[in-house]
Amino acid sequence: MRPARSARLSPDLSREWIPHIDLIGSQPQVRFDPPAVHHPDFSTYREPASAEESPDELDLIGRPSHDKSPDELAFLIRHHRAFIATDDDVSDAEAIQPVKSITSDPQTWREAMSSDKREVWAKAATDEFNSMRDDFKVFTINDRSTVPAGATIVTSKFVWKTKRNALGDVTGHKARLVAQGNRQRDGIDFNETFAPVARFSSIRSLLALAAANGLHVHQADINKAYLHGDLDHDIWMTAPRGFDLPSDKVLRLRRSIYGLKQAGRIWNRHIDASLRALGYTATGTDHCIYSRLDDLQRPHYIALYVDDLLMISPDLAEIEQYILGIQIRRLDDGSIALSQERYIMDVLARFHFDTTTRGTTVPMTPGLSLTAIPGQGTEQIRSWYLQAIGSLLYISLGTRPDIAFAVSYLARFANNPGQRHWIAVKHVLRYLRATYRDELLYTRGKTGITGVVGYSDANWGACRQSRVADSTTDAEYLALSHAGKEGIYLSQLLEELHVQSGIPAHICTDNEAAAAVARDPVRASGTQHIRLREHFVRDMVNRGEISLSHVGTSNMVADIFTKAIGPKIFSMHCYALGLRTRHPRLGSASHSRGGGV
Repeated sequence: MRPARSARLSPDLSREWIPHIDLIGSQPQVRFDPPAVHHPDFSTYREPASAEESPDELDLIGRPSHDKSPDELAFLIRHHRAFIATDDDVSDAEAIQPVKSITSDPQTWREAMSSDKREVWAKAATDEFNSMRDDFKVFTINDRSTVPAGATIVTSKFVWKTKRNALGDVTGHKARLVAQGNRQRDGIDFNETFAPVARFSSIRSLLALAAANGLHVHQADINKAYLHGDLDHDIWMTAPRGFDLPSDKVLRLRRSIYGLKQAGRIWNRHIDASLRALGYTATGTDHCIYSRLDDLQRPHYIALYVDDLLMISPDLAEIEQYILGIQIRRLDDGSIALSQERYIMDVLARFHFDTTTRGTTVPMTPGLSLTAIPGQGTEQIRSWYLQAIGSLLYISLGTRPDIAFAVSYLARFANNPGQRHWIAVKHVLRYLRATYRDELLYTRGKTGITGVVGYSDANWGACRQSRVADSTTDAEYLALSHAGKEGIYLSQLLEELHVQSGIPAHICTDNEAAAAVARDPVRASGTQHIRLREHFVRDMVNRGEISLSHVGTSNMVADIFTKAIGPKIFSMHCYALGLRTRHPRLGSASHSRGGGV
């Protein structure tokens, strides 16, 4: 097992991690099903033509693509069986065609029973109710007279979902019985609600280790996860519509159920105890990352994200084969590619973007400046805006660092978006329409020993500084401290994951003055006002936990996280980040990005 050699962090409000690794072994593709999205009608709104949208339009664009894996392995979640299909089984037309447009599922019992699938929905609801009562023993049917005086009786309902595969084809219909926990009272019906989830940067670090050491990568979607935990309070609930009980009957909950405020916390405590019983230990750096050493001193890892488990192991007998929410492809050379193609296409369909939508070369027009003007937008625009920003944030945090700045900038106006803000959001969506097949690649060089391309396992992001800097050196020095904290966190995580420790995190900066201040306090003229806690990076440099080096401004990939830049430099930085196009797109003259704004 080759240890991680260094971390490379770029200072401009960004935090990145690049372990140097060998990539060995070859695994088939593991495909994950992303969260579902609903599709309200956005066709009623039409913005006027804007000069801000048009300069960088083109039909379809592409980045340099990498060879696709000849084998794909799709794991069936519930039955623990697998089938194998090759890329040759998928026609070229299917390969470049986005998922089918998805209509909204029923929102109420009345809608479900009024649809042409009412018999299907009714059976799904009956199966759910009977399973929760008989199989999981979630509730019992009691006399209303047994309810204590003053106790809260929460209501319940069914949530309907059409199950689909990666191409958008219907595979089933699901009805989930949920409690409407908005009536619960703090301190009476529940105490604590917080439940942690694994950080995206921790998950990407695990995948980097998997690529480095040829480990198996699988994921488990726990069946009815929230029903496995016992309640710590007495909760009473009415039956959902369609299962009307006599007026003197009520449901008494014995186990947790989706919709209760404490459900996530109860499930987290249950799965934590179960994993510890199996010999796993939660890391102190990230409490949702677990590790254990087997009898041969081989490490096994599990990342917990709500009810999804990412399992990484050298032994197939250690883990089962399942599916989750991000597409992971293992290439023949051992590289790993991550994407959210299905989720992106669902979001685009939600906002009525299809194959005829023109793409853009960058997610945000350079020089765009927006301001918040109270009362400038309608409630409808605000509703659309919030839905779009939430979906885009999930995409940017997962596998698409190229839209991180645009989304974080637009999120500042979530409280009061106007027409120009909505146009800017649609610009990001049009960019995703052109690049929905882009993957985040973990690869190796010709020698077999190299770092992950660009910043592909980075915890990319940006945070606004808490005070106003009075010089460029001041601002860059503060940014170095933020980057240093992230580097220390990732170093500690890798140490807890039984990767060789003691090697400093390496930070790249394009400001020599800031680096000089961090290395030598004697050269700190003009920085006497900096607070002691802001000298964190200097302390870490002196301890040997962080090392610094200079990189030219033209090669500062972190610029993509701090400003809107033109397509030529943007494309270069995207390549450095590890973004690649899986398939050439129709209409693309080449696999290289080009054009001007």
